Amino acid sequence: MSNTFDQDFCPACGTILPLPDGSTIIQCLLCKKIQDVSVFHGTQSTVNVDFHNDNDERKESDSGEATEGTLIERKCPRCGHDEMSFTTRQLRSADGNLLDL
Repeated sequence: MSNTFDQDFCPACGTILPLPDGSTIIQCLLCKKIQDVSVFHGTQSTVNVDFHNDNDERKESDSGEATEGTLIERKCPRCGHDEMSFTTRQLRSADGNLLDL
């Protein structure tokens, strides 16, 4: 383990430590090492959450119609239009394949 210590991680095994819950100790969930909560005194955490908005992906084509996803110049086999759009979605777990629609 590195000599560099970050209070968010267990100094023994490197696992992310749970947030303080009002008690005077923090216990690593993996190796069970106990640490005094005073290491968190004077620190501040900031969390920013950016929610994905599907409307942000919509773009207007030259004809004014809303398109979704990436627009490519390829002839559509169904309607013969010169441009096609597609989008990629994660439908399964993180280690699964992406699906192009």
